[in-house]
Amino acid sequence: MVEISNIMDFDWHRILFSDQEYSFFWEILFRTPLMFLAVVVVLKFTGKRGVQQLSIFEMVMIISLGSAAGDSMFYDDVGLLHAVAVFALVLAVYRVLIWLITKFDWFELMIEGKPIYIIRDGKMCLDELKSKELGSDEFLGTLRGQHVDQLGQVKYAVLEDTGSLSVFYFPDDEVLPGLPILPDEYQSKGRKVVKAGLYACAKCARTYELQPVEDHPCPTCKNLDWVEAVHRKRIG
Repeated sequence: MVEISNIMDFDWHRILFSDQEYSFFWEILFRTPLMFLAVVVVLKFTGKRGVQQLSIFEMVMIISLGSAAGDSMFYDDVGLLHAVAVFALVLAVYRVLIWLITKFDWFELMIEGKPIYIIRDGKMCLDELKSKELGSDEFLGTLRGQHVDQLGQVKYAVLEDTGSLSVFYFPDDEVLPGLPILPDEYQSKGRKVVKAGLYACAKCARTYELQPVEDHPCPTCKNLDWVEAVHRKRIG
């Protein structure tokens, strides 16, 4: 345990102020709003209005701008014109990338990817998901946030290239029996089917009529965990 006397011996001026003079606070008052406004101006030129509209390389651009702006706000050895030069280069690279994206489809696909189907007709699209790393808990949580409590309510779910999820629903009279995704129901999945009925595979969400059985592989994905299917309409 550090003694109080040792703490008092710390070089508090260096810890709190580094090697700067107190007058550097006035310089920070000038640097910070200037660089903040510079970031706003550059982002304004990109035409983007929110984070959800940003692609991966646009997020990299913002991180680069943030680093250049942040360093120049409180490091006296980083010149403001140097930071502005970084801003200009980042914006120029961004404009070139935008031009390439609009000119060449293959480049757009390489940079931004493409939307993929996650669900079709209440069933998981496992073939299209092979190249994507999706956390099932996060994905199911997103669906629950849109008032989905079983996958038979969902006609299509599309993972957009921005990372957002677009969900299209069956009309109430067309809702199918499906995999329940409420936590208490989904977590009841298991390898043992104790009674005859309609069950949903806990991985691909296909439904099958099963008799009492244990360790029955799903005919589609070979998964062994099953959940009793439910047939509920969407609420909300």
